[in-house]
Parts: sequence; structure tokens; C-alpha cells
Amino acid sequence: MSGSLSFDRAAGYYDATRVTDEATLEQIVTLIRTHVAGEGHLLEVGVGTGQLALPLAARGVAVTGLDLSAAMMAKLVEKVGGTPPVALVRGDATAMPFRDSSFDGAYARWVLHLIPDWEAVLRELDRVVRDGGAIAIEPGGESGVFREVFLRFLQILGDVARPPGLSPVDRDVHLDAAMAAQGWNVEHVEALSYESEEPLASFFDEIPERRFSWTWRVPHDALEAATIEVRAWAADRYDLRALPPAVATRWRVYRRV
Repeated sequence: MSGSLSFDRAAGYYDATRVTDEATLEQIVTLIRTHVAGEGHLLEVGVGTGQLALPLAARGVAVTGLDLSAAMMAKLVEKVGGTPPVALVRGDATAMPFRDSSFDGAYARWVLHLIPDWEAVLRELDRVVRDGGAIAIEPGGESGVFREVFLRFLQILGDVARPPGLSPVDRDVHLDAAMAAQGWNVEHVEALSYESEEPLASFFDEIPERRFSWTWRVPHDALEAATIEVRAWAADRYDLRALPPAVATRWRVYRRV
């Protein structure tokens, strides 16, 4: 077993808590179509509920979605009311059930931090994407106010709150180095900003519900105490009722050297 985190438990609320506004979603779709898709067949690692695969398919891009969570993919099928416009495969990203050079390109968003051996995913992408193809990755992670709050939780809780895979802090440096080790260099970087739709107060209110994967391994009492402490710490520094600044993220497009 890879130890990768399955999002089965999050399938019912994922779309409500991981929202991408329409303008930003269109930017992502355009980025993938322009720099990755061409006329080819793409693989999405961590297809989930289809937040990216479905709009790409609607624009004529052929997509195969891979995910460890059957429940997340079931939500995708439910959203389209039956047969999905993308091929769905349940499997582990560290040992993909595809032949060598099966795809013309690939992309992944918000998944590498969930996989302990995330570098194995990059090796598999190197294997299944043909020569001349491109790979786009948005590793997620924390930035701005949320980075400072998350680091405070880590100071209190330690490794039990640390995602098992790619570090959410300084993730671009680690990702670029690991891709370079596989013979892939950065070809294009595109910065995007996700507007925050909820104030920090709502973020703290949701932590006891364990809607964020970093909370899943934290014991109840420890999480409750840490939330009280970090909320008080944040209240001294930020207006918890105000919307925090937009969260900056970067899509990175790689091509084999």
C-alpha cells in the first residue's frame, strides 16, 4: 500500500469546500488546453469530482481521470447524471495501471501533498506521457494569511498535522528539483489567484468538522486545544471577520529535456 490519503470521506462536501471561481477556472482550462492538450489525450491524476476534467471535456479535450477514491468519482458520475464524458480509472498514482507512453500529456492539481512517495508519481508520469508531451502541476499548498496560520498549527501539533506528501511550504522548489531529476524542466509558470469567499472566522469554525485533510490524523482533544490557541493568536493579528487576501497559486508546466 502506498499510504496515499483517499478522499472517500470528503466526497460529500468536497465541491462545497474547494470552490474555484468561474474566472479562475476558465484560466486553468485555457492553460491546460494551450500548454498541455494540443490535439491529444490527457491524463488527470486525482480527477476527484471532475472540477477540471468536466469543463475540459466540454471543450473537446479527451481526458482519462485516475483517482484512488471511488466515492469521489461516483460524485462526478452523479453530477453528469449518468455516463461521464471522461474515462474513469480507480488506481494508485504511484503505480498507474497504464502502458508506457499512453498519454499525450497529463495534469494534476492539489494531490501531491496527499501521497507519501509523491516522487513515485512523477516517475509514473514520466513513464506514461509520451515523448514531446507536457505535464502541468498545481501542487497547492499554503500562502499568505493561510500559510501563517497553518505554520502556527504545525508549531503546536507537530508532524501529526503535516501532510504526508509534498510539503505545502516551499513546494515549488521541491517539485522543480524532483521533476528535473526525471529529466523534465519548467517550460511555463502561470500565477493565479483564488479569491477567498469566507472570512478566517469561518475557516476556524470548520476545523472541528475535519474538512481539511491535515486535520484527519490529529487526535480530537489536541485539535480542539490547538484551534482555540491558534484562533486567539490569529485574532491578535488579523480581522477574523474580514475576507483574507486572495490566495496565490502557480501552475507549472514541464516538458522533457
